[in-house]
Amino acid sequence: MSAGQDRKRFIELLERAPFSTMLGLKIESAAGGFATVRMPFDLRILNEGGPTAPIHGGAIAALADVAACAAVWSLAATTRSATISITVNYTGFAVNSDLVARARVKRTGKRIASIGVEISDSSDALIADALVTYKIA
Repeated sequence: MSAGQDRKRFIELLERAPFSTMLGLKIESAAGGFATVRMPFDLRILNEGGPTAPIHGGAIAALADVAACAAVWSLAATTRSATISITVNYTGFAVNSDLVARARVKRTGKRIASIGVEISDSSDALIADALVTYKIA
């Protein structure tokens, strides 16, 4: 199996992981340090208040983390990774909408990668941005 096939297989495994599956996450693309991940709207990810309640911040943070992971694993040099830190800035409410995370590896070193993530709703309004730091090998 080629390195590209191995990378594609890992990205597929990331999408099929139990937590990603529970959130319904779909990795739409992952290549060259960039990734796009969609979280479809689902009543199970809402705060209290019924179908018009905002999407829970924890679900949004999880989306950012998975998008960052997909971006870092799209790099040929990545053979292992673990989240070191994640900082999420919530800039708006997401109500009754799919969310899309766009992640970009900003910098990599021998052991650390810094990934920026922007999360938007279906009207392309910015809902959150995140800075994720990964330990890589």
